[in-house]
Amino acid sequence: MNPPAATGAPPWIALLLSGFAGRGLRVQSLSAGAHAPRPVLTDAHLLLPAAMLGNDAPQGARAAVAHAAAHLRYSTPHQATVGLRPMTVAIVSALEDVRVERLAMAEMPGLRRWWGPFHAGSLADGDLSFGAFVARLGRVLFDPQQREGNHWEEKGRELFERQAAIDLLDRDAFRRIGSVLANDLGQIRVRFEPQQYRVEPAYRDDNSYLWTHAERPDLPPPDEQALDAMPQLAAPKLREAQANADGAPQPEEVELGRYLVPEWDYRIERHRRDWCTVVETVPFAPPRATTSAVALPPQLPRATSARLNRARRLRRQFEGDEIDLDASIEVMVDRRLGLAPDARFFKRPGREAPHTSLLVLLDLSESVNDPVAGSGLPVLELEQEAALRLAQTVRGPSARVAVHGFNSNTREHVGYQRLLDFGDPFDARAVGRVSAARAHYSTRIGAALQHACDLLVDEPTTQRTVLVVTDGAPSDIDVFDPRYLVEDARAAVQEVRRRGVQVHCLTLDPAGERDARRIFGWRSFRIVTNPAALAAHLRHVQARVTLA
Repeated sequence: MNPPAATGAPPWIALLLSGFAGRGLRVQSLSAGAHAPRPVLTDAHLLLPAAMLGNDAPQGARAAVAHAAAHLRYSTPHQATVGLRPMTVAIVSALEDVRVERLAMAEMPGLRRWWGPFHAGSLADGDLSFGAFVARLGRVLFDPQQREGNHWEEKGRELFERQAAIDLLDRDAFRRIGSVLANDLGQIRVRFEPQQYRVEPAYRDDNSYLWTHAERPDLPPPDEQALDAMPQLAAPKLREAQANADGAPQPEEVELGRYLVPEWDYRIERHRRDWCTVVETVPFAPPRATTSAVALPPQLPRATSARLNRARRLRRQFEGDEIDLDASIEVMVDRRLGLAPDARFFKRPGREAPHTSLLVLLDLSESVNDPVAGSGLPVLELEQEAALRLAQTVRGPSARVAVHGFNSNTREHVGYQRLLDFGDPFDARAVGRVSAARAHYSTRIGAALQHACDLLVDEPTTQRTVLVVTDGAPSDIDVFDPRYLVEDARAAVQEVRRRGVQVHCLTLDPAGERDARRIFGWRSFRIVTNPAALAAHLRHVQARVTLA
């Protein structure tokens, strides 16, 4: 094999790289820019910063060559980033750097002496930037004897070492670990600035070899027709924002109002009045065709009840001439469990079609941005598709459907997004608003439920239901007692039911059964182990509660 060519690099570097990689690659000089550059690896080249190519810096060049060769031997190049957030890509890349170095050192133990000096010392614990978190994690993974003392880094070390002991070759497992760690950083509000982030230590390449970034076309600007299809309350505010923009970029959402709601404190056994601020918004989104990112499948046949428009005994009524035996038994069970019983336990004769109002309340916290294993799609897209399918299928003369979403950034800002309101036409603009929902921050279910109930009680129907779709237990960064928000959500559910609104939950967290049972009761929640089947589960629960 002929020696590989090197441009601006000592010949020994190219020979070393070809020896490690088993094939010829070109080594070239990478000119320094405004920031300290990192090596760049491609299928045919290794670009090294000029500072590494001098005769006085052989250690950096050796470490960079050995690391690049480890990627060539053990990494899968050009993976698609579809469904991954930039922060997740950066953390998965950092774990991949450690994984390939572990494999290389298992085969050639002497490489530890080449890389070790770059991991000496420690970083300041007070630096809470994203780069500092990842750099400290890299050091404790390279040298398990180091202890930085940060909870997030200790969790990353524990997850990595556990998987390394099982199978260091399972790339997908380490990718899932990266998603978990990225979600944790998102929950504690660590910001990721791609322009400022640099891989550490400096001998590691920029990880562009690992990924292929698919380009997404920009959405067209909003037009006047899109404003006409917005909720009636939102349209004037959106037009005002557009008129005052003066050529500035349009906002992602427009605020409709702020509302104070109480929160239950189980430690003092009382409500804290006006404790949480619910900020109601609507996405500022253009119309989107149903063949776009969140495409609707063929419409399912509408479910019809054999009991519609027929004389029958109406069950579960607030008053009547007979006791509903089934409802009475459930009342006694609820009392034994300490739950608020349903006061509708009478039967009476009558003719009635089930006129219902159904509000689908989507969890829009940071964790729903994580991809689903197998499909690569984020949980958020599956939530949006399931909600759109349900609205498309159920809406009709006897059923009104709304789709709202919620998240929270402490009690001072509980975000509540009105994506599709009762009575809005179901068209491309409706799909655009639901598709424009973005997930951030945390999950304060209780406050969002109370606000949803305030909207539902004004609905002119006989049956009102909230279907909550969430991927975990309630949490927020200003609450450190894991039981606090669970008890608040439980109290909110009881209050909502007392006001005549049914509440049911679909949770995507198999480990959250205990909290879901505590909050919603034995018969009012369902664990969805396969997020891809969320739409079918949502439709099944809707049909059950509507025909009850």
